[in-house]
Amino acid sequence: MKKRKKLKKKYALYISTVFLLGCVTILLWDLKKSQEGENSVSAQTMTEDGTYAVDDVQTTDEISGTGANVLLQSSNLLSSSGADLETELTALNVVYPDQIGFVLINEQSGEVITTNESRIFTSASLYKLFLTYAILEQVDTGLLSLQDQMADGATIDDYLTSTITVSANEPAKELAHLIGWENIETFIHEQGFVSTSFNPYLEYDGIYYNGDLETTPAEVAFLLERLLEGELLSEASTKYFLGLLGNQQLVYALNTGLSSDVTFAHKTGLLDDVSHDAGILSMDGQNYIVAVLTDGWLNATDDATPVFEEIGSAVMTYLYAQ
Repeated sequence: MKKRKKLKKKYALYISTVFLLGCVTILLWDLKKSQEGENSVSAQTMTEDGTYAVDDVQTTDEISGTGANVLLQSSNLLSSSGADLETELTALNVVYPDQIGFVLINEQSGEVITTNESRIFTSASLYKLFLTYAILEQVDTGLLSLQDQMADGATIDDYLTSTITVSANEPAKELAHLIGWENIETFIHEQGFVSTSFNPYLEYDGIYYNGDLETTPAEVAFLLERLLEGELLSEASTKYFLGLLGNQQLVYALNTGLSSDVTFAHKTGLLDDVSHDAGILSMDGQNYIVAVLTDGWLNATDDATPVFEEIGSAVMTYLYAQ
């Protein structure tokens, strides 16, 4: 009888031990799954929040330091000159709260300096960069030719030249109507520029109003870098587009703070309360993508000039340090 009691106690102890081990195993398994779930949610959130969340986006290894990774790269440790430039931008943002969006991409080092890079701005004439891309894509596919004539007898080449180099509005509008505003927006979104809109007409209760064309500093920089890298268009169209930017006649914005040591192939944008400048800086055989978008001015022509002078000077200090 005593022996049976001992066996029962021993068996009960064995069952208890197995039960406890099973509970611990289940708890550990649940904890692991919970952590995996949290990591999955975090990864999904980062993807959904990313400016360039598209199905065919390349990995960081494939396009390290490019516009598609602006938000990721901007969190990296900066060089001393990059940190100095960031400090200058921070100081400007104190004086002009939420009025300045900035992206600079160092093509050689992959370093990226940003502020308010995902903020949506009225694009002003920067929309003409995306318009030109859409037109030249149709040239590449054979739907259009640069020598096609518009209604007034001028060619698409003539219209694109005046659209970019002197920011003429009417030729730009005619080119947009040629392929359709909605088609431009659809095409641009398909290419990953999901925060850039082409909706110049808004309808409310049967009445049409002028709407805003919008973009972000990050997407403007992304467009310019992909253009420079030959990822957007054919070699001929890429060379043509860069040539238009290089022949820019409007130098009232960022040029005011740049030195003669650099060349700047760029496009400006100006409204009463908005002033932008974005393009490709080249010095000593090195290239830098820069996009500066500003708004909130009473008279942008005058009020934004000191800001561009200061930003241009700070950018030059950064370039000289490279």
